[in-house]
Amino acid sequence: MKSLSLALLLPVLALAQQEAGHKSIHQLESELHRNDPVTVTEEPPVVVPFLPKAGGASALARKVYGWHPYWASSGAYQSYDYGALSHIAYFSYETDTATGGYTTIRSWNTTPIIAYAHQRGVKVALTVTNFGYDQNDKLLSDTVKQERMITTLISLLKSRSGDGVNFDLELVLNTQRANLVSFMRRASTRIKAEIPLAEISMATPAVDWSGSWDFAQLAQVCDYLIVMGYAYYYGGSSTAGPVAPLAGENYNITRTIDTYLAVGVPPQKLYLGVPWYGYDWPVESSVRMAKTTGAGSSRTYAAAEPMAALYGKVFDQATKVPWFAYHDGASWRQVWYDDSASLAMKYGLVNARNLGGIGIWALSYDGGRPEIWSGIKSAFTPTGVETFVGDVPQRLELLQNYPNPFNPTTKIEFRISNFSAKGGSASGGGFVSLRVFDVLGREVATLVDEMRQPGFYTVQWDASLLPSGVYLYRLCAGETSIGTGRSFIETKRMTLLR
Repeated sequence: MKSLSLALLLPVLALAQQEAGHKSIHQLESELHRNDPVTVTEEPPVVVPFLPKAGGASALARKVYGWHPYWASSGAYQSYDYGALSHIAYFSYETDTATGGYTTIRSWNTTPIIAYAHQRGVKVALTVTNFGYDQNDKLLSDTVKQERMITTLISLLKSRSGDGVNFDLELVLNTQRANLVSFMRRASTRIKAEIPLAEISMATPAVDWSGSWDFAQLAQVCDYLIVMGYAYYYGGSSTAGPVAPLAGENYNITRTIDTYLAVGVPPQKLYLGVPWYGYDWPVESSVRMAKTTGAGSSRTYAAAEPMAALYGKVFDQATKVPWFAYHDGASWRQVWYDDSASLAMKYGLVNARNLGGIGIWALSYDGGRPEIWSGIKSAFTPTGVETFVGDVPQRLELLQNYPNPFNPTTKIEFRISNFSAKGGSASGGGFVSLRVFDVLGREVATLVDEMRQPGFYTVQWDASLLPSGVYLYRLCAGETSIGTGRSFIETKRMTLLR
C-alpha cells in the first residue's frame, strides 16, 4: 500500500510550488493570530441559551464540515448559513507536547457557538492541533502523553456536549507512520467507549511527501478523512498560481482525490477540503503565473472577490481557478483564489467521485456573501428524492454547466425521469427542450428540442459567435416543448468570458 501511494505521488516532486515541510495555511494563520486580543466569545453563553440538540435541520445530500477559527470575529458564527452546514470544527485545542494536555482551548468551555449550532441541527467537534515534526514526534512516541490527551478530550466533549474530535496533526515523519495509526486507533476506541456517537476525523495532507500517512488504515480507524485540498501554491511559491487547481499542473485536486481512492480509502469516508481563501503575491509582471518577487499574503474570499470585480477577473481554463493582476504603486501583484464558480466545479468532483462531503477552510472567510453558501446548497441539496429503476433516475434535474465561466465551449448536463404528464411515451420518455437566452430574454440557441428517454444527458454548446456576458439556459420537460402542461422547468445562469 505504501509503495503504491508513493509511486502515485512521485510526479509531484517536480512542482516548484510545493516543498516538503512547508507550513500549512492552518498553521500559518494560527500563528499569525496567536496573540490577537480575546474576543467576546470568551464570555459565558448568555445570549444563546444552552438547549438540547435539534435533530438534523439540514437537507444536504453530503456532509459539509467547516473549520471555525478562533480568530473569527465574535459574532461571525451568527452569519453562517446553517442550512448549508452539517458540522463545525472548533479550532482549536493546542497541544502541550510536554504533557499531552493543552496550552489553550480557545474558549471551548465558554463559547456560545456550540449551543447556537446545536439548535440549528449542526454538530460541533473540537479540533486538536499539533504542528511540526518535532512536536508530533513528542506526542506520537509517548503513549502516556496520548492517554492524557484522550482523557482530557473526553472530559471537554462531555462538558459541552461536543460531537467528536478532528485531529489536525501536521508534518509527521515517516518513522511515526505506524505510531500515527496506533494513536488514532487508541483515541477513537477510547473516545467512542465513553461517547458512542462521537465522530473521529483527521485533517490529512494533499501530498504525502514523506510516506508518513497510511491513508487506508487511517480511514478504517476514523469516521472520515478531510484532505486539505489547498496550498498547491502558497506564500513562498516561486511563481503565482492556484491555491487549489482542479486540473492542470503536475499535481492537482483531481489527482489528489484519485490517489486517496487508489490506495483504498472508501469514497464515503473521504471529504474534500476546499479553500475560502487565496494568495496575493508581488510579481515581475502581469502575465499568467508570473515569477514572484517576494512572499505572498493570504486573502480571504471576502477580500478577494471585490478586488476581482475592480481589477477584472480572468478564469484560468487550465486549472479551473480565477485570478487577476493589479498595480500596487510601481509594482505588479497577482491574486489567485477560489470563487463560487470554481468551488462549484470542485463540488462537481465530489459528486462525481461520490465522496462523503467537503471541508471548508475557513468559516467566516465568506464575509457574509450569500453566493458562496448558495453554491453549496445547489451542489448538495437534492431537488427531490432520487430513486432508480435500473440505471434510470426517477427525478429531473438541470446541473450547472462546466466549465463556468467558459470560453468558448461549455458542457451542460441534465437528468430526466419517467414523466407523469399524459404526453409522455409508454416507455416513460417525454418531450425535452434545452434553450439558451441572453439577459434580455432573446433566444440565442436551441440545444435540445425532441423526445428523450429517461437517462443522463450531456450537451456541448459552442458560443464562438456570441459576445461575452451572462446567458441563461432553460430545461423544459413534459408534454410539449413550448405549450402548456410542462411538468418541469428550471433555469440556470452561465458566463461567457473572452
